[in-house]
Amino acid sequence: MKKLINNVMFIPTPSNISLMWNFGSMLGVSMVIQTISGIFISMHYCNNTFMAFNSYIFLSKIIDNGMILQMTHAHFSSIIFIIMYLHILKSMINKSFNKKIMWISGNIMLLMIMASAFIGYVLPWGQMSFWGATVITNIFSSIPFLGKKIVFWMWGGFSVENPTLNRFFSLHFLIPLIILAMSMIHLSILHEKGSSNQMGIFSNKEKILFNKSFMFKDLVSMMLMFMMYYLLLNLFIDFHFSMAKENFFPADPLNTPLHIKPEWYFMFAYAILRSIPSKVGGIVSLMILFFLFIFMMFNKSFHSKFFFKKKIFIFLLLTSFIVLTNMGYKLIEYPFTEISLFFGLLMIITMTLI
Repeated sequence: MKKLINNVMFIPTPSNISLMWNFGSMLGVSMVIQTISGIFISMHYCNNTFMAFNSYIFLSKIIDNGMILQMTHAHFSSIIFIIMYLHILKSMINKSFNKKIMWISGNIMLLMIMASAFIGYVLPWGQMSFWGATVITNIFSSIPFLGKKIVFWMWGGFSVENPTLNRFFSLHFLIPLIILAMSMIHLSILHEKGSSNQMGIFSNKEKILFNKSFMFKDLVSMMLMFMMYYLLLNLFIDFHFSMAKENFFPADPLNTPLHIKPEWYFMFAYAILRSIPSKVGGIVSLMILFFLFIFMMFNKSFHSKFFFKKKIFIFLLLTSFIVLTNMGYKLIEYPFTEISLFFGLLMIITMTLI
């Protein structure tokens, strides 16, 4: 306990860091809230294709405060992705990716959070849940030799059915536990390597204890986060603001929705994937983007805060992300596919140049 308290409260921290360095603690609190709310939701959820949707409706309409519990879990998933994307953007601006072990552990957590969020979207077993699972899992079938075997293992059969739901329910419990363990490793690496700062000066001088000053800054950011949650809860109490309306109907394998789409935090990848006619080409594009993101840690350039070209590249990357997120909501037709293809290429090029 003494070691834990010393690592949390009395760690030397650069004196000039701002509220932008609070995203990690905000993510930690959000993950704890997600875990607790998920455990209570699981007490009323039935992981069976005949009862999953009804249990989802029963929780939201019959159980006392079930709607608040359900919307807390739904809204905090979006809040986690908002904070996480801002955390990544801050790391890119301030060249935090030079700490290789931290960057790798952060990327592993990013992938696991994305996987957990996708699996959670399938569990209500609505129309969009079923067809989203069918489309996304089919992507793995393009992997040479092992693709079809991976898909059959994920499905537990020859189509998305009850074994698939059981697998996803189990994984939706297992992956967050691994994420919590990885976050402890990520935090210990941070305390060993030390925090960066706006000036890009990695020095042991001019550091103060985390206690009091930075704990107060963390409390300010927590208040802002809960204000965001309170706003979302009041504006969208009966409707998750990024949920497709098709998901309020039970899953029907014989009725394909006009426009299958995932949650907003996957839209940028979904827009790139569907802008390329070849399924293999779309997957290769996403893999190139992901590996460029990981290998950014080998970038030896100077601190981007003081270089105009770096600012332009990061601005173009952010613009591409926003445009692709919006294009993901559009139908697969001209000019939306062409715009998605252009900004997908722009994102890959800017990732190479940063």
